[in-house]
Amino acid sequence: MLALSVEAHRTGCAVVVATGELDLAGARRVLDKLDRLVTEGRDRIVLDMSGVEFCGAQAMSALVRTRARAQRAGGWLRLAAVPPHVRRVFGKMDLDRLFPHFPDVTAAAAGRAIPDQRSGSTRPE
Repeated sequence: MLALSVEAHRTGCAVVVATGELDLAGARRVLDKLDRLVTEGRDRIVLDMSGVEFCGAQAMSALVRTRARAQRAGGWLRLAAVPPHVRRVFGKMDLDRLFPHFPDVTAAAAGRAIPDQRSGSTRPE
């Protein structure tokens, strides 16, 4: 089961808080929620993943598509507080190049990524 809520951050970006599993059904729900935000012109989005227990391939694909759509609209999608077990999968799929490590919502909203362990530098979004 996946729970999603949307909050406004003081910087003006939208913060989507995800709790539960981003499985096939969860992927569809998060894609719909993020797409709706971009359509509404809220194209600077932080997805707080601190409560995510599982993130499947369909959800990762949805995040990549939403990131591209937000960028085309002039915005961005940043992932905050991605649990270590999910971050490892992102790394194995080379998605950490698209989604730098932001330790929390505040850092993601400000664009302050943690340097990549492999290269020592943050990767561009």
